[in-house]
Amino acid sequence: MVSFSKIEILDTTLREGEQTPGISFTIDQKIAIARGLDAFGVDFIELGHPAVSPDVYEAVEALNSQNLNAKKMAHGRASKSDVNDATAIGVKWMGIFFGTSPLSLKHKFNVTKSEALKQIETCVKYGKDKGLKLRFTAEDASRTSLDFLIQVGQMVQECGAERFSLADTVGCLIPARMKELVTNVRSEIDLPLHVHCHNDFGLATANVLTALESGAQCVDVTVNGLGERCGLPPLAEVTTALTELYKVNHNWDLKLLPELSQLVESFSGRISEANQPIVGTNAFTHKAGLHVKAVMEEPKSYEAISPETVYRERHIIIDKYTGKAALK
Repeated sequence: MVSFSKIEILDTTLREGEQTPGISFTIDQKIAIARGLDAFGVDFIELGHPAVSPDVYEAVEALNSQNLNAKKMAHGRASKSDVNDATAIGVKWMGIFFGTSPLSLKHKFNVTKSEALKQIETCVKYGKDKGLKLRFTAEDASRTSLDFLIQVGQMVQECGAERFSLADTVGCLIPARMKELVTNVRSEIDLPLHVHCHNDFGLATANVLTALESGAQCVDVTVNGLGERCGLPPLAEVTTALTELYKVNHNWDLKLLPELSQLVESFSGRISEANQPIVGTNAFTHKAGLHVKAVMEEPKSYEAISPETVYRERHIIIDKYTGKAALK
């Protein structure tokens, strides 16, 4: 079993989650979600990107005023105006992002590598001068050359950033490549590493677990896996896997997962898939007769964890597959 010295969870339901098509939370809903996440025990809560709109700015202000145990982080571009928003609101942590891949440099910013480095350096130094704790995210890190990625990481480290984040922005990494990426970056950079994975190929949870195995310290998640396009790793999957499969000893209250899932479902109007792990309707439901017979004798026969672990109940389906054990 891999030894984890320090594992952190950053929940970005309030920022990335609200980027899900068709979803917009009210300020009161965001406060309720933040309180639920804090009770669960996440380490960071990403409050939002104040520059997006007046209501997001107001929400970040309201969230920052909440008495939470989790570290509160604002999101922003590598620009002085976004840093000024964070300092005006009074948030202690800011996540600055800048696309580092050739595609981003050419088609998003139209800058050279040296121009990008200068802009990042200027912004990180400006943020540090303003007294912020900073996580710098290399957006599209998975499609950035390793040499340039390490150059960026070493520079933001020298400028005083507290964290360095690798973003698999289009979800194109496989676990073997994630392991290679994190291992190589860790060998050259001393900052704690964060990882932000998208789920475009259904590999987000596998990739963040691999990143943690390889030495990353913090991974980004959302409740119910919300986010751009196919979303992010779900909070329930990642924390339950870490607890039950990796035996990570953390203060997460897994029994709050169904409540959090249902809360976000009610606010977002987006119902989780029935077969979604941990919180889905079918997660602890058994149908086939032979399965049911075995579960009745020993639940572990067809359950990796007991439903009670995550405050769920076992269900037995009665239909044409039903055997005598289920009827009995």
